[in-house]
Amino acid sequence: MLRFLRQLRQSKRSGNQFLKYFLYALGEILLVVIGILLALQIDAWNNDRIQKKKELIYLKEIRLNLQDDLELIGFCLDSNQKKDSAISKSFDAMLHGNSNLEAMFAISRNMPILAEFSVFTQNRVAFDNMLSAENIDLITSDTLRTLLSDYYAEENLLDGTQERVKELTRIFVDHMSPMLMTRENINQLFQTENDFISGSELDFRTNPVLFGDLFSMQRNIDSHNLYLADFQKDIETLIAEIEQFLSSLN
Repeated sequence: MLRFLRQLRQSKRSGNQFLKYFLYALGEILLVVIGILLALQIDAWNNDRIQKKKELIYLKEIRLNLQDDLELIGFCLDSNQKKDSAISKSFDAMLHGNSNLEAMFAISRNMPILAEFSVFTQNRVAFDNMLSAENIDLITSDTLRTLLSDYYAEENLLDGTQERVKELTRIFVDHMSPMLMTRENINQLFQTENDFISGSELDFRTNPVLFGDLFSMQRNIDSHNLYLADFQKDIETLIAEIEQFLSSLN
């Protein structure tokens, strides 16, 4: 009987010991699991923080690029306005002037402007860097991501018009340069008498090639301005959207 009681007590003691070991092991496992979950959560938080920081950097850089675009468009529109005015003055001298010399001098005075052209090229540095790094998905705003993609997809829309403006300007310069080498212009340029033909003997008032060159340039400037105005609106909308998004994060 005594032996049985001793065995029973020893069995209970062994059972209690096993339960203690089991609970201890379970506690250790729970601690390890909790530690892993916390580490994963911290890692996810750090990764999200890094991604958010990258998003902010890209958007701020893109905003600077867009502001550069806006400034360049303003310069192009101003240059086009000056060129349009120079063409109109040339037309006026050709259509209403009293002589070929008067038309020639009007064109000569405006030649520095007539021979120039300004083109708009997007500053794509920040956006292209984001694309090359395959980070377009960093932009969490669907609206903003779509606006950016649409804006930079329009890169080639201006190419045809701007190339035509450049081409027509070069054609005009090629046509005009020999015609402007007259006795009067050479005298003004080099302060010397010369045997060049007088401008009065050349057809500056009713020359269809000259008039056609100027007319084509003016029409293409109008088209160029329309494209630039559209880009200007797109840029202003994009900048406003970026600034609103950045403000919402503060």
